[in-house]
Amino acid sequence: MRGSRFLETEPVGRLYEWFATETAATSPTWEALSRWIARTPEVHSRLDDLPGQARQPNRFLAALRFLGGPTEPGAAFVAWLDDNWAEVERIVLSRTTQTNEPGRCAVVAPVLASLPQPIALVELGASAGLCLLPDRYAYSHDGDPIRSAAAAPDAPEFPCRVTGAPPGDPRELTVAARAGVDLNPLDPTDPDTRRWLRALVWPGEEDREERLAAALHVAAEVRPRITRADLTQDPATVISAAVDTVRQQAPSATPVIVHSAFLAYLSRDDRQAVVDAIRGSGAHWVSMEGPRVVPGLDPSSLGPMPEAASFLIALDGEPLGWAQAHGRSVHWGAP
Repeated sequence: MRGSRFLETEPVGRLYEWFATETAATSPTWEALSRWIARTPEVHSRLDDLPGQARQPNRFLAALRFLGGPTEPGAAFVAWLDDNWAEVERIVLSRTTQTNEPGRCAVVAPVLASLPQPIALVELGASAGLCLLPDRYAYSHDGDPIRSAAAAPDAPEFPCRVTGAPPGDPRELTVAARAGVDLNPLDPTDPDTRRWLRALVWPGEEDREERLAAALHVAAEVRPRITRADLTQDPATVISAAVDTVRQQAPSATPVIVHSAFLAYLSRDDRQAVVDAIRGSGAHWVSMEGPRVVPGLDPSSLGPMPEAASFLIALDGEPLGWAQAHGRSVHWGAP
């Protein structure tokens, strides 16, 4: 995943060529449309006017799905965009990319399970709280069904191809307390929110969208507590308060801070401040981000990143493995 500066400054053509590459493996629809947008000046003139991170391709393309717009390249796409630009722009400027893919829990859960149980979980950038529920989901690691005691019989099951030895067994994972922090917490019971989050899923990934819908149902039942806070403003105070909250709920549990595809949206200085605050909190720390996103992480001990992977999974600042962005595969490379 690219950082905020890339999203904010890269020319539209190169931005959409990059996104075409990102989506090629699982979404031929977005790949084809992105490559066409990259070489279509009529569309560039619209997208160039978007400010900052509103230029993120995923946000614009999700707005198309949200509004029922065209997804095929051509003159009809340009005409529709001209007719509907005011509404597209409103959606893009008022919403953010907050899918917080629950499938990543298939990678995160073995790391959480490797810690002394039970755990008290804090998530940074929690969105609707979908990744605060790793004990409430089922997993299939290379076809091997895995389910903790807290997962319901109809819990969504997230498949993951696994290479190497996982650090822990999700069957042993017990979450005694959970809390999240987000600049814009989302309500998993709100129909409009659910529709937007599903629109963020790429065409061609219908299985992923179905599991996302099921995870939203779990989140609507559990309703994990998510506090509104800006982690770029005094992150030490915000993170300390969140850790104190779960410690009060479960004093004997192991506190753990987790985040995935979150730090990339912050500036380099803000990332460092958040990492410093995490390290100073006294909690364990699980990160799942792009390999160059987390300050101080050196993935060289893992060897080259596999072709299907784009994220680095780490515990307490020590790299453990390479993962596909949505948790579909993981290559464990360290004990």
